[in-house]
Amino acid sequence: MSAFAREAETGARSDAGHDTRARGVSLHDHVVSLVAQRWARSFQCKVTIKPSVEKHGWAAGPHDPDIIGWQYSPAGNRVEWIAEVETEESLARPLIRERLQDHAARGAPFYLFVPKGCRTVAQSVAMRAGIRPNGIYEYAFVNETFQLS
Repeated sequence: MSAFAREAETGARSDAGHDTRARGVSLHDHVVSLVAQRWARSFQCKVTIKPSVEKHGWAAGPHDPDIIGWQYSPAGNRVEWIAEVETEESLARPLIRERLQDHAARGAPFYLFVPKGCRTVAQSVAMRAGIRPNGIYEYAFVNETFQLS
C-alpha cells in the first residue's frame, strides 16, 4: 500500500473538515464525494454522484460514471461533463479500458481523477483504450486536507 493510501485510510478530512472516512466510506467513494463537492462550487450546473455513494443519483448501472455534471431542461436533462475517480487498484483492473471507453463514448467532456503519482499510468491506460480524456487530475491528502492538481 502506498503512503497516499495509508494516509487516506487513516481518516482524511474533507475540505470542510468533516471526517467522512470515519463513517466507513471507502477511499474511492470518499474522493468521489470530495471531487463532487468541489466541482459543484466551480460549475454552473447540477452535480450528481453515482448511486453507490448517493442513493438517488443520476444513473443506476454498475458501469455509470462516478460523477456527472448536468443541466436541467424541461425538454430533457443534458449532460455537461463526466468524471471518473480511480484508485491505484482500479487503474490495474483488466476491465478499466472498457469502462473508460464507455464513458468517453457518451459524447460529453470526460475527466479522470487519479492518486498523486498515477497520472502517467492513467495516460497509458487511456491511450491503450483509445481515448483522450479532457483532463486527468491527481488527488492527494496532505495534512488531512484534500488537494487536486
